[in-house]
Amino acid sequence: MNRRRFLTSSLASGAAPAHGRASASQTPPRFAKRTSAGLERYSGSWTYTQAAHLLRRAMVGPTDAEIRRAVSEGMAATVNRLLAPFTPSLTLISDWAGTDAWIRPANPSDPTQYQAWQIELFRRRDTLSRWWEQTIATGPVSIQERMTLFWHNHFTSELQTVNFAEFMYVQNQLLRSRSLGNFKQFTLEVTRDVAMLLYLDGAKNYKRGNRDNVNENYARELMELFTCGVTDWNGNPNYTQDDVHEAARSLSGWTGTTSAQGTSYAGLASQFIPQNWDSGQKTLMGQTGAWKDSDVIDIIFAQRAEVIAKFICGKLYRNFVYATMDQEVVTEMASTFRTGNWELRPVVEQLLQSAHFYDPTNIGAVEKSPVDYMLGMVRQLGLTNVPDFDTATSGRTTTDLLGRMGAMGMQLFDPPNVKGWEGGRTWVSTSTLPIRQKFGIDVANGALRRQQLKLYVWDPVAFAKRFPDYSRIDTLSDDMARALLNTEPSTMERQTLRDVMAGGTGAAYEWDIDDPTTNAENKLRQWLVALVQLAKFQLD
Repeated sequence: MNRRRFLTSSLASGAAPAHGRASASQTPPRFAKRTSAGLERYSGSWTYTQAAHLLRRAMVGPTDAEIRRAVSEGMAATVNRLLAPFTPSLTLISDWAGTDAWIRPANPSDPTQYQAWQIELFRRRDTLSRWWEQTIATGPVSIQERMTLFWHNHFTSELQTVNFAEFMYVQNQLLRSRSLGNFKQFTLEVTRDVAMLLYLDGAKNYKRGNRDNVNENYARELMELFTCGVTDWNGNPNYTQDDVHEAARSLSGWTGTTSAQGTSYAGLASQFIPQNWDSGQKTLMGQTGAWKDSDVIDIIFAQRAEVIAKFICGKLYRNFVYATMDQEVVTEMASTFRTGNWELRPVVEQLLQSAHFYDPTNIGAVEKSPVDYMLGMVRQLGLTNVPDFDTATSGRTTTDLLGRMGAMGMQLFDPPNVKGWEGGRTWVSTSTLPIRQKFGIDVANGALRRQQLKLYVWDPVAFAKRFPDYSRIDTLSDDMARALLNTEPSTMERQTLRDVMAGGTGAAYEWDIDDPTTNAENKLRQWLVALVQLAKFQLD
């Protein structure tokens, strides 16, 4: 099967969800053995193809220069560079990031104060999303934002439910700082995160005297979605309803804090209130005691270690390699995860340097998410006048990119539900493909405007001159194509793109990018129009 024929393939991504499972005829195989390559270290040739594959999967929108540098430095050095963290600029959100959340005006009954507070509430929410877009689109070669996005879709929270950007910013920074750290400690910190306490009702989970207000929402998702999954690979349940209830009792007592500034503000850190904790005996996964939240994490990781390791490594596999996981490879990854005491970096490092990762069957076979498609174009093409990155203004006109990604099915900080985005083939459908292609065509033609201001500005000649040999039309077309496509263009695709750049005349000798009579800018724009309509442009 040619997995790159994504528009006609019947293979969907992952297993059926726990809630509302698909019919057997629609559910793909959960495991697939497409190659004999395993986690042994890759020792094959290191060319543009392998370097581009690594960068496309580990970050968003690598440029030709970055890929060429990766070729020169080699696999190990490039992986080390990818795994190095960086500190995002806070320019867009510097006036409120890290401050206590403004949860209500000092006098809510004052219409003027209330209106000002509401305007500021939405401004902060808008700028938070724009800030993360800009961080992804302008950051250095690093896996950091890819991993942050991965965990955002794992430990899911919705800004519209949490409501306050200040809490979501803290959670986003938590996901970023722990993205390659210890998963067990990471899970405990997420359990106590204020945004998560608000999103899954942990702040409403308490027992005070004779009043029992146990809320099971977080306890259930902790096991179903965050650690072990509903069942193991053989269909055996990983937990019971009693386990959910007993875990919920153990998790009680945590809430947000109120700062010294009074009732109008809430602190960014949660706090444990002993009198709101159910101190009774609980039996969780066969273990009995007066458990608290840290005990819940200890018990789950001890009693369900194997299934947790496979569950998390399966998600990492689908994120970095292919939508349907290879059971043998994931089992090897899970062994590394467990023996490494739940450290994430060794697992990711092993995968990104494995023969399996670089097997030709896994190159260019993953559908681009809207983030990869939109922000990838911004980064690869060097687009300017991106309205969302406008630091001087806020409002609907500066969330244009956010809205476009939302129309494609993915808006940062707003996943559809606690299960997150399904991903895979759901990104490219009969409804989203025209939207995706139209954006690419409009960018190529310079057709996007806000009143008289041109948006998403692309300079074709400057872009072409980034490549080593822009004086030869054949070489330039091929180089640009392999930089922007998921794999090398076919013979027919190469010829089509080359003919478009030549203006349909086939007269390569007439090409002179600096000669105004050549009309290079227009020819390069038409070249991009043709490229973004290729099926390969939808894949990484």
